[in-house]
Amino acid sequence: IIMTNFETIIDFGTQNLKLSIFNVNNEILYSSKQQIINNSEKSLDTLIRDAEKYLSTHIDNIIVLYDSSKFYSLDISIKKVFDQDMSIKSIYDNLIEEAHYLISQNNFRDQIVHLVVNNIIVDNNKKLENIIEDIKIKSLILEIKFICLSKILIKDINTKFKKYNLKISNLYCASYVKSNYHQKHLDTNDFLIYIDIGFQRTSSSIFHNGKFNYFKSLSIGGNNITKDIANILKLDLNYSEELKIKFNKFENNNDFNKNCTDKINPYSEIFEKNISIDLLKKIIEARIEEIIELVVLRSKFIKNLNYIRNAKLIIIGGGSELLSNNYNLSVKKLVSKLICFNENDTYGCEAGIDYHKSIESSYTKEKKRIKKYGFFEYFFNLFSK
Repeated sequence: IIMTNFETIIDFGTQNLKLSIFNVNNEILYSSKQQIINNSEKSLDTLIRDAEKYLSTHIDNIIVLYDSSKFYSLDISIKKVFDQDMSIKSIYDNLIEEAHYLISQNNFRDQIVHLVVNNIIVDNNKKLENIIEDIKIKSLILEIKFICLSKILIKDINTKFKKYNLKISNLYCASYVKSNYHQKHLDTNDFLIYIDIGFQRTSSSIFHNGKFNYFKSLSIGGNNITKDIANILKLDLNYSEELKIKFNKFENNNDFNKNCTDKINPYSEIFEKNISIDLLKKIIEARIEEIIELVVLRSKFIKNLNYIRNAKLIIIGGGSELLSNNYNLSVKKLVSKLICFNENDTYGCEAGIDYHKSIESSYTKEKKRIKKYGFFEYFFNLFSK
C-alpha cells in the first residue's frame, strides 16, 4: 500500500535521531530511532530509507525538532492606535506580521523560529486571553516573545537533509515545543519551570498561567557530568557515560540486586576500583546543581519573582534519567515539587505534530512580505504609549 497525505517529524538530537510519521488525524503510522554512532548523516540515511521502505514512497518534506545552545529569546511590545473603532480581526494578524518583519529586518543574521503572543491588550488596559469575537477597538498592544537561531546554523542543518533530497518545511526548537506540549496537558495555572538537560546543552522554559515567560539555553549538559566522573575518578570517558546512566537507573530502583551480572554493574565495579559511591553521587549532584543554577536560578527573571516557592520544577528530555530520587539537591528546597518526566521515544515527535498544527506555528510559516514602512512609523509603533 502506497501511503499519501502524511507528515514526517524528525527529533534531531545529538545522540539519537527519532522519526515519526503521522496521518491527518495525528495518529502515528510509523516510528523509529537511530543512535548516532560516528556521524548524524549515516544515521539519518538509515532512518529515512527504512521509513520510505515502510511507506512504499519517497519522503520529500520533513519537520525538524532541533536543540542548540545558540537558541535565544527576545521580547517586543508593539502598539497601534486608531482614529476610529477598528475590527480586531482585521488588524491582529497584520500587527503580528509587522512585529515579525521588524525583528527580521533588524536581526538579519538570525531567523525567527517561534513567535509567541503573550499578552493582547486593547484600549490601553483590557487584557484578552485570545481573539474569539470580532470586537471593535481603538488601540491594540501585543507583547510578543521570539525564539531565534542563527541562519548559518539553520543552513547547515538544511544542507544535511538536502543530501537525501529532503526539504525542511519547518524547524522548531525541540525543548520549547516539548515543554509547551507538556504544560498544555497539565491543565494548571501553576508556575512551571522546565529544564531539558541534553548531551551538550541545557535549555529552560518557564510558563505561568499557561503563558510562556522565559527561555534560556546554555552549552553545558549531561556530557559535562560524564567528564567530571572521568576526570575525578580517573575512568575512561565511554565507561563513565555508561556508569552514569546505569548508576542513576539503579539508584531509582529500590529492588535492584547489587550482585547482578549486567554489562556494567555500578556497585561491583565501584567496589573493585575502590571508589566511594557517595563520591560518585556528589559528583553528579554538584554538576546538576550547577546546571540548574546557571540556566534558571541566576536569571534576573527568577530573582524578580516572589512566588518561586510555589513553582514546580520539571526535568524533561534525556536529563530526566540523570536525576535519582535519592539525590539531595538544594533546589528541592526552593520549589514546591521536583518532577522527572521520562518521555518515550515518540513523545518529541508527538509534541512536534501538535505544535505544527497549532495557530502559533502559523506565525513563523512563510508569508507574503508586508509593506516596508519608514523609520519614523516603526519608531512610533515601537515607542508610542
